[in-house]
Amino acid sequence: MSVQLTTAARPPWRRPEFWKIAVPVLGVLVALVLGLVAYQIEYGSNGQPNSVTGWGVTYPTPTKPPHVPLDQSVRGIVHRFVFTAVARKNLDVAYRISGPQIRQGQTLRQFLQGNIAVVPFDVDAKTQVKILKVDYSYATQARLEVFLSTPGRRVTNSPHSFYANLVKQGGKWYVNDWVPRWTPPIPVAP
Repeated sequence: MSVQLTTAARPPWRRPEFWKIAVPVLGVLVALVLGLVAYQIEYGSNGQPNSVTGWGVTYPTPTKPPHVPLDQSVRGIVHRFVFTAVARKNLDVAYRISGPQIRQGQTLRQFLQGNIAVVPFDVDAKTQVKILKVDYSYATQARLEVFLSTPGRRVTNSPHSFYANLVKQGGKWYVNDWVPRWTPPIPVAP
């Protein structure tokens, strides 16, 4: 008996149809690789990191807004904010002087529930609000360092200093952020 090999029994690289497809495909792949190598040689980093060359993009230097004297109404707004939002009293007044970062899309009804983005502090009629420093004051924004103290009371577990960020929108100033300057200690597991 003689065994005749059919095309199905022959390995694929032994068939002429295979080479009719493989040679052009290999040629295209080699051409793509050579093209990428040529592109890298011509337009590549040339040994410099892209962060030095800026990835070929030039960005304009941002201009700082000019400093302006702090608007005197800002001090009153911060004082009112402390005795309303920080004290969690008269939240309807606090809502009117709060900026978008403090409101966080809340309606007045939601804001009146007291779950607001303001770090609370125990405030009473004796509490004094002192503005320690004006960090910056531009035409539409300002940041102040505010110190809260209550004579005759010793507070040991909470911050006394806060950053108040304010924005001016539509000609009015709003307290947009109220952040403690103090960082609480992280408890250690026993």
